[in-house]
Amino acid sequence: MISWNTNYRTEPLIMRSKFKLVCLSSMLLLSALFVPGFLHGQGEPAVSELERRFIQLEQRALRLSSEIAKATGTEPIELFDRNESLLPIDLGTEAQKSYDSLPGPKIEPLPLPESEPEEIKPTVFQSEVNRVVATTQQKKGDYYLMPCVGFAVATNTTFSEDQLDDELDGEWGNSIGLVAGKRWDNWMAYARVAYQYLEYENPKFQGNSGDTRVNGTEESYSIMVGGGYTIPLFAGLSTYGGMGAGFAWRRNSADVEVLTEVAGWEDDLDGSQSHSKFVFTYDFSMGLEYLLKNNYSILLGYRLLGLTSNESFEGSFQHLIELGVGANF
Repeated sequence: MISWNTNYRTEPLIMRSKFKLVCLSSMLLLSALFVPGFLHGQGEPAVSELERRFIQLEQRALRLSSEIAKATGTEPIELFDRNESLLPIDLGTEAQKSYDSLPGPKIEPLPLPESEPEEIKPTVFQSEVNRVVATTQQKKGDYYLMPCVGFAVATNTTFSEDQLDDELDGEWGNSIGLVAGKRWDNWMAYARVAYQYLEYENPKFQGNSGDTRVNGTEESYSIMVGGGYTIPLFAGLSTYGGMGAGFAWRRNSADVEVLTEVAGWEDDLDGSQSHSKFVFTYDFSMGLEYLLKNNYSILLGYRLLGLTSNESFEGSFQHLIELGVGANF
């Protein structure tokens, strides 16, 4: 019971002491903020009444703090300078020294180079840009359509019938055709549909006992396929070469005339012949092609056309000079 009464009386005392300590600390803080610490004058600094009361309050607060610490078993309050937080922190404590004395990770020193390092030279890249010539496909397109007209020169064939056997020389001829093709880089493949007409003549035809002359004609409708290669030269100009083969319907006719003393030149009915037949045909071509504006092209070329024999008419060769204007797409 005595112990319980002692604790009951001591607890209110502690609470009152803490309350007084808080009040005194607040008064000390206000006095330190708004009251100058010293009054300077001649000789020793003078202590004002406010400063004296501040010192008394400070001492009383320290005494109360010491009594409360003894009664509660705690540490008393210690006053410190407000500028103390600006001082450097002392890390030389026992705990820090113990921590610093612990062994750290083992660091092995880097090995020294046995020889001097080689000088690293900068890498210099050298490149040579070769001029790349655009292919015909790139310049003109994948496909083309070319109508052509041609003129025959230096054409001949041989006519043989009964006692008649001699060559017929071509006077003139013409051709018209349409060519459609596909390009792969500089290579090309084409299909050609054409019509050819030629006239032949031999005023001194051999074979009869008397003077004989023969006039003949030849017509052919041909369908051919072929391929070739184009070589770009400069700007829009290129040269080409190709060959093809196919079939043709060939029709030949010959009018034979003999010289008589009475009527002069008369038709020899036995010698007049006309034959038609499907024959094999082939050609070789070369020439120049120039690219115009709007993807049109103009062509100037040479074509050798060969036809196999047709009954009394042997195989013929036609030398054609062709001119064409077409579109590329």
